[in-house]
Amino acid sequence: MANRDNHFQSAFGSYTLECYPLEKNTQLRAWNAADELALSHLKEQLDTSTELSQRLNDTSSKILTINDHNGALSIPIASSLAELATPGKVHCWADSTLAKSALQHNASINTIAEAVSPTFIASTSPLDGPYDVVLLQTPKTLSLLEYQLRELRPHLHSNSLVIACGMVKHLHHSYTERFEQLIGPTHTSLAKKKARLILPTFDPSLDLPEKPPVTQYSLEQWPITLTNLSNVFAQNKLDIGTRFFLSHLGAEQQHISTIFDLGCGNGALGIAASQLNKEAKIHFYDVSYLAVSSAQHSCADNNIENETRFHAMDCLSEENAKADLILCNPPFHQSNTVGTQIAFRMFSQAKQHLTEQGELRIVGNRHLNYHIMLKKLFQHVSVLDSNKKFVVYLAKD
Repeated sequence: MANRDNHFQSAFGSYTLECYPLEKNTQLRAWNAADELALSHLKEQLDTSTELSQRLNDTSSKILTINDHNGALSIPIASSLAELATPGKVHCWADSTLAKSALQHNASINTIAEAVSPTFIASTSPLDGPYDVVLLQTPKTLSLLEYQLRELRPHLHSNSLVIACGMVKHLHHSYTERFEQLIGPTHTSLAKKKARLILPTFDPSLDLPEKPPVTQYSLEQWPITLTNLSNVFAQNKLDIGTRFFLSHLGAEQQHISTIFDLGCGNGALGIAASQLNKEAKIHFYDVSYLAVSSAQHSCADNNIENETRFHAMDCLSEENAKADLILCNPPFHQSNTVGTQIAFRMFSQAKQHLTEQGELRIVGNRHLNYHIMLKKLFQHVSVLDSNKKFVVYLAKD
């Protein structure tokens, strides 16, 4: 029997949805009121527009969801259209490997046949339109929204229905402006349960503003140039936690031959480590496809001679190799909730991937008290440095 908190009653029926990664006693829910509102609006359009209904009944029609992190938009639509048995009809485009895993998991527990399950597309991969319907959960960053709208535009046609949704507290006026600038005339719905819709009409003749340049900045003391694609943490300058961490990487130690940059972002830690150890193999890991791509760009721009590998994955969940040194500046936000669950998973998996002499070095905000969870996992935990905001820890067995 489904947990009450996992029971999603949508305009297209009832479904069981679970947040991914699966965690006991999680406070997070796999959907929000914005998902409910977007699906209700789509259902209303289907009920009142014979033309739209007929188009979606055509086997060549396609539906796209964007930033659908747990399948709350994709699963109900795919299920309701299952009788058409059209593979690839519903596409799910997102920047997180967790979104891919969540989509597969939730399609499975809702017994959606593999042949009609939503097709996942990574954010760095091209879309496969044109799309008749697009449902978009607005992302946390304006830079990611702009990237997505620019990539989406060539895959729309004059009758495409675009429905964007989000919680009111996160929908700034600049979001509506981006839709007007990049898609066409836009209006918003009334708020319901603290959620709102953004409803643009595609204008194929729209004169688009100039595409913003890719963000790059330099660390003069190394020297290193870093590339930040959209959705990468510390979009316009290196975050102060990483900057504080750079003096305590320990990559120059003689026994270190393999280094993991876990949660790599733009690759700052791994690239800095490569400057200290020219012989080490450097592996970069991040849940974000755009982050991994940023790290690849950064390595290329800095002519890194070390052997490098890049992995889009959930922590180290698909990795079999071990490292002599793992560097990590863990995130402490999941969705819009502050917590240490992600950090604990990163530390736990790091422990399983260290060599006998291996060590984990991390930086974290002082108030997060990472030493408590580190001491539950490792025999030896020490503070390498600290200031009023951050602490650098070394953990090993």
